Amino acid sequence: MFDHYDLDINDFDYDLPKEKIALYPLENRDASKLLFADATNNKIVHSHFQQIGDFLPDGSLVVLNSTKVIAARLRMQKPTGGKVELLCVNPILPSTDPQITVAAKEKCTWECIVGGKNVSEGMPLKSIGSKIYFEAKILKRYANYAKVEFHYSADASFSEVLQSIGDIPLPPYIARETNESDFVRYQTVYSKADGSVAAPTAGLHFTSAIIDSLSSKNIELLEVILHVGPGTFKPIDGDISKHDMHKEQFFVSAKAIEKLIKAKANGQKIIATGTTSLRTLESLYWIGVKARCEGYEISHSSAMLDQNEPYTLSEKYDEVSLIASFEAISEQMSAKNLEYISGETKLFILPKYKIRTSDGLITNFHLPKSTLLLLVSAFIGEDMRLKIYEEALKNDYRFLSYGDSSFLLR
Repeated sequence: MFDHYDLDINDFDYDLPKEKIALYPLENRDASKLLFADATNNKIVHSHFQQIGDFLPDGSLVVLNSTKVIAARLRMQKPTGGKVELLCVNPILPSTDPQITVAAKEKCTWECIVGGKNVSEGMPLKSIGSKIYFEAKILKRYANYAKVEFHYSADASFSEVLQSIGDIPLPPYIARETNESDFVRYQTVYSKADGSVAAPTAGLHFTSAIIDSLSSKNIELLEVILHVGPGTFKPIDGDISKHDMHKEQFFVSAKAIEKLIKAKANGQKIIATGTTSLRTLESLYWIGVKARCEGYEISHSSAMLDQNEPYTLSEKYDEVSLIASFEAISEQMSAKNLEYISGETKLFILPKYKIRTSDGLITNFHLPKSTLLLLVSAFIGEDMRLKIYEEALKNDYRFLSYGDSSFLLR
């Protein structure tokens, strides 16, 4: 048993009244409250997101997750008339890259979460109330998942079909039906790469005007991609050591890695926008450690990090710098003419985890007993995390995906 699991999940519980959960976004993205917490002096300041530039260190590098939420929730019907809900979570064919598969015409295959009774292998499904041709077939069934083959017009991409008949998959704690505004507001203004079933919500507060204003402080932006999966909402039930951390797919360009190396070498502060950006950066660090210290071969699509790997690797290679790690990745990518690296991460950031890549974290307020709350504790320290959440509750901050924001500085 790993020592980092020596935790009681009940220590990360707190009372979150239902009225504190934001069911709708504010009219203006940047009107949300902003709690600034500086762990170097235990300072907390209450502000609004319009002022985020006042708190970001001059010359810092802000990392954004440019994934885009797809309308992945599909309402289908069995031959008997019974209703079935499918949630597309992982593309299988023609590619495991969501951007390729959503562009596919005529047919594609996905791993889906299935909602509904008696959905069996071989069963055909039709879309409810659709005016376009769209059918599905259950190829394989396991637990509450299924391998599903979709058929539709050769004149439309799967992305266009989803936009026509799919729903944005709002989190389970937003207990309402989706509306038209969710198709816009449950996306960041810089979203580009189709593939997520949940938004990287820290970025929802940014507007184009705020992004433009950051250049006046010599603040640079860098984009990475981590496609957010439904596992981000999976609660920790009981023993933390038995929690199977969800995997998520990431994509990072060679240019982004070079920019991160340069930023660190120049003493720039690296600010992760959201837990997903932080998870991507930390995963990259350990992949670089494996490449540098253990001869790990990097290709454009096969990088993998398991949830316990960082803890075993840190026992042997704790002193490897971010620059050394990222240079190991960059050297292999250059030698193999790779424009980007992609793979899957199951990184489980627990309070005893040592953050290597980021000086600051922009993030919303998270569910009790969640993996995201554990990540925040690792980043800012448990005492400071307790203080932050006490302040947020006392000052009527709105919580979770459509809620208010915080900027944490280590």
